[in-house]
Amino acid sequence: MAPDYEHIPGRYGYWLERTGERSVAGRIPLLASTTEPDGTMRTAAVLMAIDMTCGMAAGIAVLPKWTVTADADVHLVAPCRVGPLRVDATGVRAGRTMSIVEARVVDEGADDRLVALVTANHGVLESSFDHFLADAAVGDIQRFARPEHRDDEPLEDYFGVTVDRGAVRIPLATRAANPWGILHGGLHGLLVDVAATGAGVTAIRDVTLRFLNPVRIGPAIATVTDDVARADDRLLRVEVRDGDDGRLALLGHVVGRRAGG
Repeated sequence: MAPDYEHIPGRYGYWLERTGERSVAGRIPLLASTTEPDGTMRTAAVLMAIDMTCGMAAGIAVLPKWTVTADADVHLVAPCRVGPLRVDATGVRAGRTMSIVEARVVDEGADDRLVALVTANHGVLESSFDHFLADAAVGDIQRFARPEHRDDEPLEDYFGVTVDRGAVRIPLATRAANPWGILHGGLHGLLVDVAATGAGVTAIRDVTLRFLNPVRIGPAIATVTDDVARADDRLLRVEVRDGDDGRLALLGHVVGRRAGG
């Protein structure tokens, strides 16, 4: 039986392929629960694919240790309309404490049309669980176990996301925790996406995420603390805290178009 934490990327339909010594490709299909009303892939799903794939590329570069995401800079240039979305991630620097990855995100079904460019930094730590990639050969594929759910069930419902007066909450339940028992990095993307959408930002163009502390207690609570109008877009500052009045877990900046603009 697959561990519960595999069901998190599995809920998005994610699968992984080793493509080189320090490179991997991660894919997410267009599903009813991962698409916007116009049929394009949700930013939350794009960010999950990026977090997972960059994390895997960073991890294989430092085996037998492993990594957690420290920060990510995501520059979106076009939506994914056909799918699957593919993230090609390569480790570009592996050090004693940091592992840096670069990634190119494409719409594979649209002749690899560019969706985003990414750089991500990861902290190195001791590992206490087995890794598929430790013994995987180039071309080996891992499909993450998908939990039981309705195909049209929103991600928010499955992960227990609620919104109250602008605060977006997700409980630190088993289905939301990574192997270390903290909130899965890819679910921060869901929090940020819901918070930005609630603030009236559409067509997100750039996302910067700085992971400051793990969410260990929960719920994780995301709020928009600054909303700055610019010539053609808006800049949001989004923070995620660990519980009510808890410590700051993540600081994010989101750039997108005004709703209706």
